[in-house]
Amino acid sequence: MPRYTIIKLRELHRYLNNKKYSEKTRRLLEYSSSVHSIINRVLQPYGGIVFNLDTGEYIALTNGIGEDIHRELLIELDKETIHGVQIASVTASNPLTALLGASIYFSKGHRFVFEEEAGGRDEYWVASIQLPLFSSGYDAYIVYNSLYSSIHRAAEKYGGLLVEKATGLVTIVGGKELGSLVNELTSIGFVGVGVSPIGCNAYRNAFKALQHLIDGVMNERLYIIQE
Repeated sequence: MPRYTIIKLRELHRYLNNKKYSEKTRRLLEYSSSVHSIINRVLQPYGGIVFNLDTGEYIALTNGIGEDIHRELLIELDKETIHGVQIASVTASNPLTALLGASIYFSKGHRFVFEEEAGGRDEYWVASIQLPLFSSGYDAYIVYNSLYSSIHRAAEKYGGLLVEKATGLVTIVGGKELGSLVNELTSIGFVGVGVSPIGCNAYRNAFKALQHLIDGVMNERLYIIQE
């Protein structure tokens, strides 16, 4: 099964206490961005990639990254964060199952968990979906939010996790079950998919596949690059 590493900021509420809403939002964005950069700096040389879940938690694709590197990550984050972090690196069939497993460890107070490999390194599936373009304004905002919600619900049925969303673009991460969903997503727009046991490569290939579709290199609505 693939490896997912979940990083949770400890006692985030204490950092934000007694702050006005606008200042709270600004500080959280700055803090989250700084933590995101540290995680990527440690993991990317080994093929890992991390996503900010905007909940005080991050999920990283970490196949092949050993316990020693994860402990190095813990040390770096404990130095740079205000109240430290909790880290759980688990093997799971999909990211939703990984998040559930990590939450159990965290609720028991574990600061660091590294599950041993369970079998081989399965591939990650990363799907990048181009959404229809709408004019700006409140109506477009409503339509995009509706699309985000629909994609989120559809992804969850297959164990997928919506990790990035922007105007006109959505990214989903999952295990091999996501292969059953990607054809459905073509009803929304072009779908580029990257499949690889290395998280960083799966992510890059998803965008490369999507760009091929947008440029008309492939006369299809779905293109998969598999390593």
